[in-house]
Amino acid sequence: MRMILAALLLMPALSWAHGEDKPGPAGGHIRMPGPFHTELMLDKEQGAHIFLIDMNFQNPTVKDSKIEMVAKYKKSEVKFNCSIMGANHFHCVPEKKYPNKGELIVKAVRENAVGNPVSYKLPLPEFKTKEFVDPHAGHMGH
Repeated sequence: MRMILAALLLMPALSWAHGEDKPGPAGGHIRMPGPFHTELMLDKEQGAHIFLIDMNFQNPTVKDSKIEMVAKYKKSEVKFNCSIMGANHFHCVPEKKYPNKGELIVKAVRENAVGNPVSYKLPLPEFKTKEFVDPHAGHMGH
């Protein structure tokens, strides 16, 4: 019984053990699906920008990587179309508007390493949000 109680008390601390309690390097929300992290940021159009970063919160990559994403609320589900954006992240666009309730489920593969599905509860916590700004906006040729 004491073991169960101790495990239950430690669970919140363990869930934050890999940086999920603070913004990632791009200012987004962090989850750890496996031997890497996902960093998610939402834009004004309900699109998601997802960075696949290493265990040290560095080296975002799209090489040999992919994202599948869905928004779930009660019995409704909205799929996202995800594609590579620039050299370091994915942009996922919802097929239609979804409520800012429920959760976003992300399935990620980073450099052929398959992660477990991770959940981002909606609405995203205010203290972590940072509006996505394309770092290449304003550069010549963009």
